[in-house]
Amino acid sequence: MTNNSQNNATVAAIYNNKLLLLKRGETSPWMPGRYCLPGGMVEDGESLAHAASRELYEETKIVYLPKLFQSIDVSYRDTIKTVFVANLNSDKVVLNFEHSDYVWADIKDVAKYKIVPGLSSTVLTLIHYKYLK
Repeated sequence: MTNNSQNNATVAAIYNNKLLLLKRGETSPWMPGRYCLPGGMVEDGESLAHAASRELYEETKIVYLPKLFQSIDVSYRDTIKTVFVANLNSDKVVLNFEHSDYVWADIKDVAKYKIVPGLSSTVLTLIHYKYLK
């Protein structure tokens, strides 16, 4: 298994023991109509945590300082990916153009949604480290 040099940042946003899932727009070039976590590409000179904070804000208007994130390593296929955990005190979300809907999903309900590959591994890791119960 390799610890990849990550070029994208992902955020597991949690509120009241529920995980924020964003539904990708139907015209999205990758996995249209599927649910995913907030995240995106790291810009030149940007740390993973700063990219996670920026992407969370760009996609949801949720402000979360990089220094407040906790992180977990998620194993999926042959790689290990860092996912940043944001424990939020509000469920307010304002979507940008990339997504058509969102849901605060209870962990027992995540499997009911059409999700992107690898998201199940992230959910299992969040449960393992007791971020979700």
